[in-house]
Amino acid sequence: MLHDLNLSIGGIDARLNRRYQRLVKQHMTPPALLASAVKDLACAQKTTFATTQAVWRFFNNERISFSQLNEPIISLALRQVALSPHPYAPVVHDWSHLQFRTHNGKEERLKMTHGGDVGYELQTSLLLDAANGLPI
Repeated sequence: MLHDLNLSIGGIDARLNRRYQRLVKQHMTPPALLASAVKDLACAQKTTFATTQAVWRFFNNERISFSQLNEPIISLALRQVALSPHPYAPVVHDWSHLQFRTHNGKEERLKMTHGGDVGYELQTSLLLDAANGLPI
């Protein structure tokens, strides 16, 4: 079923679309729930440097925006929710504070509560099937 999903993004080249689909589908595969899709992408590379370069290029490609990366996933989620007999779908949220006080190389760090409290806020959500509680 997952292999048949159309998760392509319009307006980008085929190679970037293949990488995107591979990353998303790896995260959706039940036996690999804890395995990183970046690791799967990395396995296709021959050296550590090539792996780093491939992942960096994918996540920093100016031809694709963050919202474009989300469009196919949101579309799929909406289709799956529509198939449910329930009028709602629970969403589990997690909010984490990642502190990088001494990591001066990370220029985009945010000041949180005071000058010494710098880092990132990471928010993630998981859409669940109301019938069985499994991730959609």
